[in-house]
Amino acid sequence: MKLAAILARKDLLETLRDSLSFVFILVMPLAFTLFFGLLFGGGSSTDKLPLAVWDVDGGTAATQLVSSLDSSKVVIVVPKQGQALEQWMADGHAAAGLIIPKGYSDAVAGGRPASLTIVATQGSSGWMTAASEIRSLATKQVTVQLASRAAAEALWATRSYPAGSPVVQQSAVQARPVVAQALDRPAVSTKVVEAGSAANQTPSGFVLSSPGMMVNFILFSLMTAGIVLIIERQNGTLQRLMTTRLRRWELIGGKAAGMFLITFLQQAILIAVAQLFFGVDYLRDPAALLLMMVSLSLVASTLGLLLASVLKTEQALIATTVLTSMVVAALSGAWFPLEIAGQGFQTVGHLLPTAWVLDGLRGIIVRGFDVGDVAPAFWYSLAWAGGLFALAVWRFRLSE
Repeated sequence: MKLAAILARKDLLETLRDSLSFVFILVMPLAFTLFFGLLFGGGSSTDKLPLAVWDVDGGTAATQLVSSLDSSKVVIVVPKQGQALEQWMADGHAAAGLIIPKGYSDAVAGGRPASLTIVATQGSSGWMTAASEIRSLATKQVTVQLASRAAAEALWATRSYPAGSPVVQQSAVQARPVVAQALDRPAVSTKVVEAGSAANQTPSGFVLSSPGMMVNFILFSLMTAGIVLIIERQNGTLQRLMTTRLRRWELIGGKAAGMFLITFLQQAILIAVAQLFFGVDYLRDPAALLLMMVSLSLVASTLGLLLASVLKTEQALIATTVLTSMVVAALSGAWFPLEIAGQGFQTVGHLLPTAWVLDGLRGIIVRGFDVGDVAPAFWYSLAWAGGLFALAVWRFRLSE
């Protein structure tokens, strides 16, 4: 294992010393990220989904809910009434609509179940994100109200007794099942009604270009590491390595680990630049981001190992790497969002693990995906990486 680690470190250092590698790893990805980011609208992200809100109730709780939604990182409130709300959505200006019916504030104040109506386009991801935020904030509002009432009633009942007295303790014991029963019921019920097409569902600006160009050029960067492997096979270096204590699996594992380190380091640099200078918030959930970075590096490194194992010349590797990276990037949604493509194209694109990784990365940036949300993309990528590695080991040759 130690010998494999030394081999991986050697390949990483050789790649970093190559000036051409610097161009592919850093200069070109950042240049294309900037170009496509400005081309597709600039800005850092589309995490503020426009939400058309009709406050029929007009009470205290309704006003507080609207204010909470407007302060959210997910939606931005646009007040609309009646037909104007439906028309605004039909014209493609809103991701979703919210109608706060009469009696909402009274229900919240009285501790009774409250209801909201969400106007949305079925099958669209944007309205689901907005609806999740509405439910979350409304539930929090009702829960806080309930807890406040329980605290006020307990304080009134025990006002004549010192803290810690049996009466105070008994009051808390009696209040606990009442609060628990209330919390077990849905605090807010939502009814979803269908409307016209929603807007702002697809990523744009740097949210589109940063993850996309990162995937594109990580595949490109495998070219130099693959060339090193081909040259070492041609000049007999691989055979000489096998005369040492190095075993075959350590040799293959070391080469794959070297490619993994190269792609992981490249991701770290590109993500840091995008976070600091392009305003792309990759760090909404660092654990989920780490999982997606590992997924992409696993797929890229095993694919690079397979290409270098199958192809015999530098020219063949360069041509194949360029073609593969372009096709994979296009099908995965690196150049344009898959949401604007037809259903058939989306289905084909999601056969590739890179499409899942891009969904995960953009989900982290826009919707705050956590580990649970990106786990399917990780397992799908891991399965692909395992298959690619098995093929690479099968085709790996020490000499021509």
